Amino acid sequence: MSNKRAVQFRKSVRTRHAFERIKHCKGCGSYSALWSDRCLKCGAEGKFIAIQAAIASLHKRSAFRDGMLIASISLGAFAMARNVTEMAVSLAAGAVLVAGYALLSRRYAAAIRSRMLHQLLLEENQSIREGLLLDIDDAANDLKSDDYKSAYEKLREIGYLITGNQVKVLKLMCLNHFILRSDMDLELQTLIPDDFDKDFILYLAEVCKVSPQLVGRETLNYVVRNRVLIEAMPAGRETLALAAGAALRVKGYVVQFEELIADFVDDFPKDRLLRLHRLIQESPSDYLLLYGKVTGAVQRKLGVDPEVQPETGGQNG
Repeated sequence: MSNKRAVQFRKSVRTRHAFERIKHCKGCGSYSALWSDRCLKCGAEGKFIAIQAAIASLHKRSAFRDGMLIASISLGAFAMARNVTEMAVSLAAGAVLVAGYALLSRRYAAAIRSRMLHQLLLEENQSIREGLLLDIDDAANDLKSDDYKSAYEKLREIGYLITGNQVKVLKLMCLNHFILRSDMDLELQTLIPDDFDKDFILYLAEVCKVSPQLVGRETLNYVVRNRVLIEAMPAGRETLALAAGAALRVKGYVVQFEELIADFVDDFPKDRLLRLHRLIQESPSDYLLLYGKVTGAVQRKLGVDPEVQPETGGQNG
């Protein structure tokens, strides 16, 4: 794609849990995962609160309500008392109960809020989904306007909560319009589609060049499953060779994907070929398929290269 753009992505806030990205509109009750302070449903500005803040507020109101209920019962007992002693007992009991409840509420606040959050997510599941679909529509409008950067940044936030194929495909449409760099916060595993997808393969090829460390086991399994279709693409063999080369970073991948790597040994640049050669020299019996191919490739492509000589045992002359 000749019209690729150089971009700098907006920083995405890291959270421990995906649900922490959800915020709630106090105006209409809608939900969103985007950073905008304007509600897409009701148009209100500044009405959003984080879902954790909403739970904390709900817990505080619930604790206050329960405390008032205990106090009301105590006052009722006080009003029904027949003598001063009963009045004193009812007030003292009420004070102890309120204090005890407040103490327990503070002590188990985390557990109570966790339960309330779980209940809220279950009860509001449909509303949350509807809010996220509004977020997707907003990103889709950016796509239609060729604002691929804004669209991707929004889809990236949504993707932490909705991991379906639709969001992956839209993100890939955006990413293939950018010039990728090693300093960018790129993703790969989270983009693996359910089926063969040309946009994913095009993106994979670029990621292999700038950030090969992102190529993990799931990506390599996808490449193996779709190898025939990938090889049929223009530059498909180059992409397969790049993916096979990226697998050399992890010894376990070399063992698991030995056949894929062996088929593209002749396509590896010198540095990767040398890395693979050194690895198999450590334990030739573990790489029965690779050993002969790598040794032959080293002899054909590098000859008596001094970097290889000490390891192959060759001699000058």
